[in-house]
Amino acid sequence: MPKDSSNFGDSTTQKKSLHWIVVFVTMCIVGGWVIPVVQRKEDETLAYVPPDLESLRRKLPAIRISGIDFVSDAMRLRNQELMYEMGYVCNERSDDVIFAFQFGPVVTTRRREEHMFALCGKPPRVLGNAELVARGEDEVMCTEEYAGELRQVRRHASVTIKAIDIKAWEVIEYDAADVREACVLQHAIDVLESKWI
Repeated sequence: MPKDSSNFGDSTTQKKSLHWIVVFVTMCIVGGWVIPVVQRKEDETLAYVPPDLESLRRKLPAIRISGIDFVSDAMRLRNQELMYEMGYVCNERSDDVIFAFQFGPVVTTRRREEHMFALCGKPPRVLGNAELVARGEDEVMCTEEYAGELRQVRRHASVTIKAIDIKAWEVIEYDAADVREACVLQHAIDVLESKWI
């Protein structure tokens, strides 16, 4: 009988060990699934970076929203989320324009690359893929600023742009409301295309 009882004890110990191994493996699988989801959420949290000339000098021209991106609901939602962040920053600061490349995930130094900017008015208007389609004949000297550097730039006094209205997610033509806005629009396009610096 003692021989049988020792075999019975070994069997119970093996079952307990097997139970803990199953629990451990299950926890590893659940952890492997949860940790990337948590990390992805942290990566998606956008932070605003104030303008600085050095990052503008290193920046490549912004990437236009492609036709494939334009029909993607995921891309629409991603850019509209950025639109709300840009609007919030516009309301907190006194800038005329905010750029998409000034935003990026909190945990990395990588910034958004979309050809997008926000005209900081009431309410802010966020435009993507902006390009000039018409220019008035009259020109003015515009005082433009980025990261504290001021420049006098000769610009057209009136312009019409073609762009994606990010909120409506449709292509529009937009006329500058006045000379000041014409200056801001031309400045924004030059900054995004890395032509200002």
